[in-house]
Amino acid sequence: MIRRALLALSVIILAAPFAARACTCSKAPPGMCPGLQKDDVVFLGTVTEAENIPASAASGDSSAAAGAGATAVVRYHFRIDERFAGPDAPDIDVFSGGDDGDCAFRFQKGEQYIVFPDRADDGRLFASICSSTRLAFEGRALLPQLRAMRRGQRVASVFGVLRRSDPPTLEPTDDPDDPLPRIKLKLRSKDDRFSTSTGDDGVYTFYDVHAGEYIFTADLPARFEFTQKTLHGGLPPFRIPNGACYEYNVNALPTGKIRGSVLGPDKKPLSNASVELYRAGRYDDSRPGLWAFQSAKGGFEFDHIGPGEYILVFNRTNRRDPNSPFPRTFYPGAPDASEARHIKLKDGQVLLKTDIRVKDGYPTREIRVQLKWPEGRPPGEVTVMAKADDGENPAAEKLSDGLYQFTLLESAHYTISAWEDLDPHRAVSRRGANDCTVPARIDAEPVTLDASDTTWTEITLTFANPGCTKQIE
Repeated sequence: MIRRALLALSVIILAAPFAARACTCSKAPPGMCPGLQKDDVVFLGTVTEAENIPASAASGDSSAAAGAGATAVVRYHFRIDERFAGPDAPDIDVFSGGDDGDCAFRFQKGEQYIVFPDRADDGRLFASICSSTRLAFEGRALLPQLRAMRRGQRVASVFGVLRRSDPPTLEPTDDPDDPLPRIKLKLRSKDDRFSTSTGDDGVYTFYDVHAGEYIFTADLPARFEFTQKTLHGGLPPFRIPNGACYEYNVNALPTGKIRGSVLGPDKKPLSNASVELYRAGRYDDSRPGLWAFQSAKGGFEFDHIGPGEYILVFNRTNRRDPNSPFPRTFYPGAPDASEARHIKLKDGQVLLKTDIRVKDGYPTREIRVQLKWPEGRPPGEVTVMAKADDGENPAAEKLSDGLYQFTLLESAHYTISAWEDLDPHRAVSRRGANDCTVPARIDAEPVTLDASDTTWTEITLTFANPGCTKQIE
């Protein structure tokens, strides 16, 4: 169906951690363009009504048993502004939710959309975020191709929009959707070369592209580049067959960088630290920014940052974390956002020493955990955990086989436990392999302690005998 052929590949860079719906959409590689089929429904329409349908009504059965197991849906009534495939009618109902609720498309009343619904077994049309359904203004490259399909005209092999972009959460407030006009683009394979340019709206099209693996390049303005989060120096190649209609929306990102370290009172980098970046004036304790992590190597980096003024914060949520035991701190060492110094970045500039200096850490101490197996350790995977009653759980540092160390907040209580997931294929009964049932897991007796009690310097956790300890040679 056309909706699968036109699944957009939008190159979004440097995604920060944020809440997402529990939905997984498959991304099939570009295939042959099927065009608009007889049973397809595709239209440009405006939402005029939105109605929540109770669970019992949504299931088509008003009985209490059916209602208890049914999932509610939302009915959206559309005025059809332009039809590409489907019934010749002035309006139509599209549903969302139900058993596919996590993938449901959330339409807004009064907004115009390009809609690619699927037909359910009961005949109703359902829309999901896994189709090419989108707001109309996001379909500026797609709409001309749908019109060409409807008229039986030539369809572009590769098409899309080229935009100037910023990392998520750092978009400017004045123009978050910024197409790049009149930019020369090229597709290059081992055997072929194709060239085109973007229009005033940033839309580009390549026609009659042969099958092959292609590299996408552009004559971008100074201090912009194509990249992905884990790559440098260009976009990855993509492969298309003959007769494709592949939508490939691409973002050009600025080349500015902000690098630095979170330094402790001893002026050494913390071994674990998270920092977040915000545009000045948009910081909010309750809203995540662009996130970066400082590992034991001692530095963090924000890549592809545009010109402007920024606020940088360590430990935004003010967690009591024994792995990084310092309160929320703003660059360069301020305890409050009102005292933070703005980071001023010019176009394409690289700032290398944007360090945050933390102080007034939470008191901590270390404790060692020794593991023991009375009759020898059976084969398996060991996990050691310290669960805090206040603050974050500390990470276990393995010192040697069976010996671990934790850093604890002195103000907290901890329950320290260990378990081993056994490997049944490498253990047999002392009485013989045929009469042994190897447990999936064995546990050590946990220990609870007050971290302020300095008499605890080392604890021993002893595992129960699993019953199958003889190893296969």
